[in-house]
Amino acid sequence: MTRRGRKPTGTNLVERLEGSERAKTRLKAILETLCGQRSIPEVCEELGIQESMFHRVRSEVLQTALDRLEPRPLGRPPLQQLPQDLRVVELEAENLRLHLELKAAEVRRELAEKLPRLAKPQNIDPAAEPGKKTTARSQKRHRKRLQANTNHPKP
Repeated sequence: MTRRGRKPTGTNLVERLEGSERAKTRLKAILETLCGQRSIPEVCEELGIQESMFHRVRSEVLQTALDRLEPRPLGRPPLQQLPQDLRVVELEAENLRLHLELKAAEVRRELAEKLPRLAKPQNIDPAAEPGKKTTARSQKRHRKRLQANTNHPKP
């Protein structure tokens, strides 16, 4: 039975790869030994290396190929945040906080301008001030001042 489709290209695939001729020759030799087309001593003689070196190189090539074939998570890898990017995020958060504080201060100022009595609590009792003695006369003056400020008739 004949085989359909393209014929296997084998080690000729190495010629299409990018790399130096020396590296391509070594890769072809490793693949030929794996396929059983050539013996290891024959390849070592051609490449001018010891068998131990050949075995080490072949193990590295196979391990690299195996590592590359390990499953990986789908999609793009997440971007690494640079320290300057983290600083920008911190500064934006601080900027937002300061804007909120500014708005709150503006509201407090407007309230103080519109409602001055609420801005400063008035002491009804002059004795509340530390170190000040009160007399009946000073209390009477204080009540009169309060009435004049509020423009309410005396009860």
